Amino acid sequence: MFVKRVHNRCTGSLVCLSGANYSVGHLHRRPLEDPRAQSPPYAARTASRDRTPHPPMKRNERLVTGMLRQIATRDVVVLDDLGGSPRRLAALTYIAVQYGFRYEETNRLGQTLQVRLTRDPRPEARERSTAALGRLAAGRAPGMRPGTLKPLPDVAPAVGLLKARIEFDALSDDLDWRRKAVFMTASAALMALLLIPAGWRASLAASATMAAVFAVFLRLEVLRKDRLARRLRSAGLI
Repeated sequence: MFVKRVHNRCTGSLVCLSGANYSVGHLHRRPLEDPRAQSPPYAARTASRDRTPHPPMKRNERLVTGMLRQIATRDVVVLDDLGGSPRRLAALTYIAVQYGFRYEETNRLGQTLQVRLTRDPRPEARERSTAALGRLAAGRAPGMRPGTLKPLPDVAPAVGLLKARIEFDALSDDLDWRRKAVFMTASAALMALLLIPAGWRASLAASATMAAVFAVFLRLEVLRKDRLARRLRSAGLI
């Protein structure tokens, strides 16, 4: 009777353990498994705790990073600015020049300005690129204030010349001033026709005002282009 009770207790113990690491009717023990491996949610929670959230990149940092990706893999770099800002494009162009590229041209696509750069094969360009890579390892874009596209005082004149060149080429790539004059004259005439029901005096006054505004606009654009051309010629860039 005593032996039976002991046997029953042992059997009960074996059955109790069989739900974890034993099988009923077998006395061979299975190797213990790591509970973390048995629980994917635990591993996922641990991994989520280990990951440190990174702050989102600023716009200027995204622009520089995208340009550096092109520089690393291409011999032709194309920079687009949807807002048509020559200042941002000039800063990015200066950085690209430090990495061994040179400015080629600027095109206007609606409100978007597009700058095209090509790799410079000259030895001095390769030397600039080597020096720029050293500064990049220190976390600084060449010639710019940290985290911005604002040039440092010693490189501001060079960036200003690049900005003038981009503006000049963008004006040259724009519609010819004669075509603009024809378009503006036609707009003034259409305005006069639309205001005829309000009286001929109101019609003439509106069309004359519109024509005067258009004429001033065209004149300012011509003067601006001439001023840019003089500046670039004095620097030997055109």
